[in-house]
Amino acid sequence: MKKRLLLLCLVLLLVWLPACGGAPAAPAAPPAAGGEPAGDETPAAEEDKHLIVAVNPDYESFDPAVTYEAYGMLILHACYDNLLEFVGSLDNLQAAAAESFETSADGLTYTFTLRPDVKFSSGNPLTAADVKWSVERAIMIGGNAVFMAEGLEAIEAPDDATVIFRLKETDPSFPVKLTYNFFSILDSKTAQEHGALSEETLSGYFADGIAARMAAAPEASVAAAVEDTAKIWLDSNSAGSGPYVIESYTPKVEVVLARNVNYWGETPYYDKITVSTITDPNAQAMMLQQGDVDVAFNLGPEQINPLEGKEGVTVMDRQTLTASFLLMNRSEEIGGPIADPLVQRAIRLALDYPGIQSIAGVDTETPVAPFPLGLLGSLPPLDPAAYPQIESAKALMEEAGFADGFAVDFYVPTTNIIGVDFVTLAQKIQSDLAAIGITTTIVPEDIMISLETYRNGQQPLGLWYWNPDYPDNNSQLAFMPGNSVGLRANWAADMSPELAALAAEAATTTGDAARIELFRQIQESMSEDSPFAMLMQHSGQYAIRAGLQNAEYIDRYYLDLKRING
Repeated sequence: MKKRLLLLCLVLLLVWLPACGGAPAAPAAPPAAGGEPAGDETPAAEEDKHLIVAVNPDYESFDPAVTYEAYGMLILHACYDNLLEFVGSLDNLQAAAAESFETSADGLTYTFTLRPDVKFSSGNPLTAADVKWSVERAIMIGGNAVFMAEGLEAIEAPDDATVIFRLKETDPSFPVKLTYNFFSILDSKTAQEHGALSEETLSGYFADGIAARMAAAPEASVAAAVEDTAKIWLDSNSAGSGPYVIESYTPKVEVVLARNVNYWGETPYYDKITVSTITDPNAQAMMLQQGDVDVAFNLGPEQINPLEGKEGVTVMDRQTLTASFLLMNRSEEIGGPIADPLVQRAIRLALDYPGIQSIAGVDTETPVAPFPLGLLGSLPPLDPAAYPQIESAKALMEEAGFADGFAVDFYVPTTNIIGVDFVTLAQKIQSDLAAIGITTTIVPEDIMISLETYRNGQQPLGLWYWNPDYPDNNSQLAFMPGNSVGLRANWAADMSPELAALAAEAATTTGDAARIELFRQIQESMSEDSPFAMLMQHSGQYAIRAGLQNAEYIDRYYLDLKRING
């Protein structure tokens, strides 16, 4: 794609990004008779194929053991292999670095046979020892996704081609979990050369097995994270076996991926991919129309509508598993009146769901609880026509002792999620809550700053979003009392013991019918009593350069940069 450098520089300046690039190669001289170049001139070199994707990202690291943000997998999937991956849709789970796998009759042992031809970008062969080392290192680093390894008893690598996972309890979602970047496979030799934990160190940590290590005091994980300095290198480099490598990363500017010359699979179409941070959706739309980007990913209805039917542009639909929600802290010390379950129920009743959904555009729906529509066991969506219920909400406020209302700080990350500006959404919620006497002061924060207080359970009222770590409703059990997201609202298991017990049962139950029944009970309970108010499940559209192929949305990776072409 020929880049219009002057326009690109002007647009990037408008959004406070440094312009960079080079002039395109000069065209070759017209061929003389017989098809040979005129005179002594040689033909111009073929221009590198370069894809440019404009996003408003949320990533802060590209160490697979650490990365937890939704856009992180966009980059990591292109650079690392997992044992399993989704291809084309979430209904198509396929082997990746694995050639095949078998499950034991009791559902507690998964045995994977690796492909014999996989090499890392360094040229080193991928072996079972790399798989074992990568997962054990991720566990010891103790990032936000470490909970996905809580069911592991042990990992074994009896030979170079065989990996065995032993589970403590049955987990029907385990194969799907393996698609997450927490289980990405790193070149252990290269990573250790750049400061990662050694095999000897990990052997000492896991001398009594994974389950024993994870049940022990967390100080060892803290020490391991300090000892392992590879994150610094991995944030701007990669040590994977995927079709691309990270060539460079400039925070809040761009990530540049280059073709992996040692890739074992089919050669990717593009020589280079640049994922540019363009926070302004209007700038994304303008740059797409001018041919300066190939994908504009964060467009709302006001940008999409003018693009419909434009020559050279294709508008793409997407239905995501991403949902936005209000977090209402259950700690009286932090949340004050917000901590009262009656107040939280009043807030759910006071929300104007038709108005909230209109911000996101057509086909937007609202789950009744944090279980996305489209996954096994999710209930039908909330009926927006039944809301708001202002008088019922006011009655609950009076019952809680807050008939005259109260004031609260409302923390909002300054981000755009699938075309929805969160500050705009917060202003709508602010108006809705004012109708029942709750005065909110919006506290807009850079997402990296806001993530820290959110994850530490320090926000009294927060606007957030969640994309399942893996496309199975077991992932949503993170919202349960005592689990990771529940604890961000300081919702401990002993506050709702019956619900916590249901969640524990759902985590290990097999069989669709039994799982569906447990999820039904959980969702009905949470619709009445939980520290969360679901706002919407995001659908929407994005736009691409006409002719781009394999650019369909897939919720696991957003775009599959491995396979995009054209």
